[in-house]
Amino acid sequence: MIWEVFRQSNEGGEFKYCRDVHAPDREMAKQFAVIQHGRRKPTNALWVAPQEKILSISPGEDPGESTADGETVEWVVFAPNFQGYQTEAGSVEATDEARAKALALEEFSDPDDKELWVVEEQFLSEVNATQVAFGGTTDKAYRFAQTYNVDPAAEEVADSEGEQVEAERRRGEL
Repeated sequence: MIWEVFRQSNEGGEFKYCRDVHAPDREMAKQFAVIQHGRRKPTNALWVAPQEKILSISPGEDPGESTADGETVEWVVFAPNFQGYQTEAGSVEATDEARAKALALEEFSDPDDKELWVVEEQFLSEVNATQVAFGGTTDKAYRFAQTYNVDPAAEEVADSEGEQVEAERRRGEL
């Protein structure tokens, strides 16, 4: 099963799509998301959602006929940002998929948008910084030597050479 992953860099920031993971269930998807998408970049939280639960709608597309039956639930809407990545734009409340798509187009669509993604909030599973220690930015400072302290090694070599000379004298080789 494919699970789409959204990453939040800072607390209070929007969630941005960062790719998918393949996992048999929700818990494994969350673990894989942490390993694959929460290690290297600063991360406050991740959302995972089953790929088949994410609906897409493009400007000008017919969202379908709304039944308007059922309970009103919250749907999270993702719109492309300036780099083209689907980014959390906000939410709408709707009774069904068609109404959620229509409201998303009304509230969040620009003529230049390629498509919006809409997912019912109940299908978004969150992993946050209180539950797991994300890696953040990898510290690579160890790769760059600031200075080399060769004095201790030079002293050890000099001492060793002195010991060799003394040993040769005792053996009568000098």
